[in-house]
Amino acid sequence: MGADPGSVGTPGDLLPAARLEVAGLREVFDAIQDALVAAAARLESIEAQLGGTVPVDGDPPDSPLPSARSVSEWKLAGWSPATGSAIVTGETLRARREALGISQAAVAHAAHCSRGLVAEVERGKRRSSQTLAHLASVLDKLEQQSRRN
Repeated sequence: MGADPGSVGTPGDLLPAARLEVAGLREVFDAIQDALVAAAARLESIEAQLGGTVPVDGDPPDSPLPSARSVSEWKLAGWSPATGSAIVTGETLRARREALGISQAAVAHAAHCSRGLVAEVERGKRRSSQTLAHLASVLDKLEQQSRRN
């Protein structure tokens, strides 16, 4: 019988999914932060051009604009991108694969994708955080298997 879809998996089963979700969320936060920084810079530029006063609905025409948040105020407090070995790139995936002595075809087979995709990821042609996280989790499993053998 198959596992109940509502049941909780073992910690080993949940770790790759959690890593994938974290990578996706970090990408979303980075994109939001980039958009906020760009919007803050544009707002500062417009305010500088207008001399800091713009009539807003209900405000007298000469009322000053509220001060804009600085770029540092838009950043998430206490959060920083992953550093060190936690960063997954095509280069790190290739280094791990080669250290294990595994071919691109073997990784592709285990990841249920094409060898060409693995090659493109390793060359940096494909940089989707989901693809990188998936391939990293596949390499984690292959590494665990090689330790057992």
